Order: sequence, then structure tokens, then C-alpha cells
Amino acid sequence: MMYWIMCRSLTHAQRSARLLERAGITAVVVKAEAGLSENGCRYAVKLSRRFEEAESILRRNDMIRGKIYRQDSTGRYEELRR
Repeated sequence: MMYWIMCRSLTHAQRSARLLERAGITAVVVKAEAGLSENGCRYAVKLSRRFEEAESILRRNDMIRGKIYRQDSTGRYEELRR
């Protein structure tokens, strides 16, 4: 399972990933598919483990501004309502 946390800009995605890395959570900044973004920014933080902890850290630091998606092993995306 992969998780995609959409960000409002490349800089925002980089800051989010650094925050998670400091907490010991591996996160990668990626350019997401066009269909995942409403506002034109296509950058996301992608992670495969410790999602609940990562989400909590980002929320505490007011870093979640976009949608969150879960990608299953078939490549299908599901928006998580949080």
C-alpha cells in the first residue's frame, strides 16, 4: 500500500518530507499524476509505511493542505476522507 499526500507546491512537499524524515519516516517527493490534483500543483509526499504516524505529524504541524490518496497493489487510487 502506498500513500500520497498532495501538497500545494514543490516547496511545501519538500518541507513535509523533511519533517517526516526528521521523525524517522521515509518519505519521497514525487510529481503525481494529473488526475490526483485539483489545483494544478502535482507534487506529493509518497510513503509506504507508518502512514498514521506521518499523518499525525503533518497535521500537528499544519502541513496537510491537500487530498490524501491510498494506492493499492493494482495501481488504483482511493481518496481517504479525513
